[in-house]
Amino acid sequence: MGQLIFLCHAFGIQVLLAQTQVVEGVAGAAKQQAPEQPGFWDNMGFMLPAMMAVTVLYLIMMGKPQDRGQNKSADMLAKLKKNDRVVTAGGILGTVVNLRSDNDYVTIRVDDSTNARMQVLASSIARVLSDDDSKQSA
Repeated sequence: MGQLIFLCHAFGIQVLLAQTQVVEGVAGAAKQQAPEQPGFWDNMGFMLPAMMAVTVLYLIMMGKPQDRGQNKSADMLAKLKKNDRVVTAGGILGTVVNLRSDNDYVTIRVDDSTNARMQVLASSIARVLSDDDSKQSA
């Protein structure tokens, strides 16, 4: 009988120890399965450099067409000469009468019958009409 009590007592202790280990194991597994949720600033370590790279790429891609347009406009003004037919940014058609390279203004004749002239900014000239365009507008 003493042996039976001893066995039960020993078995009971083993069951108690096993239950304790299972509970600790479940608690440890729960900690492993549910990690902390990353915060906003934890993700910014990756996102900030990526956003900066996209911004730089966007600025580079948008700057090139603008540079091309400015270069085209500067070339057109550099090639402008007397008797060229031009269209201003306001839509006024005229013929270049006076053009000085040191001045920002160009004098254009807008009416041949009355010889009416206008002084406009050289930068306001939108385009120079070719001979084909001149014949169509006349």
